Amino acid sequence: MKAQNAERRTNAGRFLAISYLLLAIGLVSAQSAADITKQVQANLEKSPWEANIVGKLQLPDGSSQEADFQIKVLPGKDQLARVEFKKPASLEGNFVLISDKEVWNYLFLTNQLIITPRAKAKVEGLGVNLTALGDFEELTKKMDVKVLGEEKTDEGPAWKLVGSAKDTSVGFDKMEMLVLKADPRPVQVRVKDKDGKLLAELNFRSFKRVSLTAKMLKKYPADAEVVRK
Repeated sequence: MKAQNAERRTNAGRFLAISYLLLAIGLVSAQSAADITKQVQANLEKSPWEANIVGKLQLPDGSSQEADFQIKVLPGKDQLARVEFKKPASLEGNFVLISDKEVWNYLFLTNQLIITPRAKAKVEGLGVNLTALGDFEELTKKMDVKVLGEEKTDEGPAWKLVGSAKDTSVGFDKMEMLVLKADPRPVQVRVKDKDGKLLAELNFRSFKRVSLTAKMLKKYPADAEVVRK
């Protein structure tokens, strides 16, 4: 009798464990694209951060070039994001500063700082406009985004989000994004045109929290020509 009772308790414990596991899986699978995007936004707004980004980019002539640049982000009320280019070679030495109101494009070869209102800005020298990627919550408002399962990455399991642009203001037609589950942030972003041609593939590497100020991110050569458009 004691042995039977013990076995029953063991089976009951197993049943409860399996039930909790299934419940947990159900909760995870119930995550919507909006839920995940909010987690990403909240995580990236905790403190300043930087990451190296490598991959491929389309240039204005339609060619695909190797990409290598660093992104630095200061979150908060006056959010700033600075992108410093190493590759492609045509953009080496350039940087882009994105705020909620305007975009600065610094062109190394001409030593010019071109300032454009955010609404009509683009990154000079690229064949695809990536400024929309600076605000993931706003991005999901401009796209129909869905969760398409999970994928394994070098940093761990990630949600796979796919989206289609609602209008042309986004700068591309289709998007695929891998979001790390353990630390909600993008580890890969791929954007395509309406025909499915790859415009950019960006892989986030060496993500870390850092100390940044607006003054640091806005720094540019004192002798640069400032042009407002």
